[in-house]
Amino acid sequence: STKKLVREIVRSAAWRQASAARPANVAVDPDNRLWHYHPRRRLEAEPLRDALLAVAGRLDRTIGGPSIDPHRTKEDPAKRLVSGPVDGHGRRSIYIKMTLMEPPRFLAVFNQPIPKATVGRRDRTTVPEQALALLNDPFVLAMADAWGKRLAAASPASVPAGVTTMLTAALAREPGPAEVERLVAVAERCGSARGVAAEALAASPAVWQDVAHAIFMLPEFSHVE
Repeated sequence: STKKLVREIVRSAAWRQASAARPANVAVDPDNRLWHYHPRRRLEAEPLRDALLAVAGRLDRTIGGPSIDPHRTKEDPAKRLVSGPVDGHGRRSIYIKMTLMEPPRFLAVFNQPIPKATVGRRDRTTVPEQALALLNDPFVLAMADAWGKRLAAASPASVPAGVTTMLTAALAREPGPAEVERLVAVAERCGSARGVAAEALAASPAVWQDVAHAIFMLPEFSHVE
């Protein structure tokens, strides 16, 4: 049973060890040449897109089915470049249609290989275009909007409670008090900028959209250890 095997692996002591570097080891091996901890790495393009869909509550986990055209700012019928929905109907990234003429731009920014050549190992880069994509891409904005509306509809008891819920969902761990405090301050500043009264912050979809967008920018959201 593959399911039982996976369960045994993830419950093992080896799997559950922390990957944080110990100061004493860093002093001896600052470049991690001896692999005394697992270095942080960014999610690949497809898992990153799927993570955005998942936390926003838009991920369709259906297996199989037709491929979905990626969202495009401009269509070109002569080249069969058709624009699909911004969120791809929530379908996982493996169902996004690939074309030689114009691959999905969001995925390409995060080092998805171009379909014109065989790639044995993907490049792993950190470039300004990736931060700009997380700030401005229509897909990311749509996911922040969807998550903000979903949280506001859930009627959190308070801003700290809502922030804790979002951080737990995004980071798969309980956030610390300082993390919650910083994001509450972000919510308060966003509410002030949008003209939302302090007592209405917890019910404001626009404020929660801003908080969601801020969480998307956290390195821990887009990286794994």
